[in-house]
Amino acid sequence: MGLIILLIFVGVPLIELSLLIEIGSDIGAVGTIALCFLTAGVGLSLIRMQGLKVMADIQTANASGKPLVDSLIHGFFLLIAGALLFFPGFMTDALGGLLLIPPLRLLLGRAGVATAMARKGAGFTAQYHSSYSSARRPSDQPDGPSGVTIDGEFWDKSTQEPRTNNPKTIVDADYSDPEDKDQDDPKTTH
Repeated sequence: MGLIILLIFVGVPLIELSLLIEIGSDIGAVGTIALCFLTAGVGLSLIRMQGLKVMADIQTANASGKPLVDSLIHGFFLLIAGALLFFPGFMTDALGGLLLIPPLRLLLGRAGVATAMARKGAGFTAQYHSSYSSARRPSDQPDGPSGVTIDGEFWDKSTQEPRTNNPKTIVDADYSDPEDKDQDDPKTTH
């Protein structure tokens, strides 16, 4: 990873400098500078317009309860495109210009999300699905925040009685079998 960052911070400026020198020798220094400002200005104005549309899409999706993933992908890549267009140079302007194409942004974003999910969840998902059967979950109960509803009882350690009246009460959980009360009770002598 460190090598990639080094190549970006050293390689990109060297490529940009060589492109600026090559184009500058063909059209002159003033023309090259004017072209850099022109591409940056046009690109940033396009980002502003597309960014406003993405913000409106996010607000609409949020109000209607639709997923925000696609709008957030567009916003993320517009931010990167803006940074690329802000730096002077033709290569960064070309990359920023490519990120102004909405289908390309969506394709890159979905590929990145899929890759991240595969890296984070592949081991857990395979292990989880092999040990869990959907038949264990009652179909009439909604899934919890982790996607699984765990139904069970818990016991108040001080009274050894089931606590069903207030499910939000947090108590010191004792995971031993309630039938074996006298094993954990220090007052009981054997």
